[in-house]
Amino acid sequence: MKRLTTKRPDGSFAVDAAAVRANDDSTAGGAAIDRLGALEDIYEALSARCDELEARIDVLKAQGRARSASAQQLLAQKLAIQSTLSLMAPLEDAHGEDEN
Repeated sequence: MKRLTTKRPDGSFAVDAAAVRANDDSTAGGAAIDRLGALEDIYEALSARCDELEARIDVLKAQGRARSASAQQLLAQKLAIQSTLSLMAPLEDAHGEDEN
């Protein structure tokens, strides 16, 4: 994947103006915005999947099946997703807090 951003010495990022365009509705679009949107979609999907796995694991625990093969597979999936989300943590912390 070719980077659209450049990291500045102060830790902020910049993008070439050609990768962003103004839309008629006072919003921005372009390649950089499209990639950011796709990245945010991935982050949201992984977060939702992690929550879903946690709920399924909780059901198995309530049934006394916490050590079953199914529970262990779900836990492994959850840990893999949490690991990926931890790599994406700078997305949440980019401005000190999540804006949502």
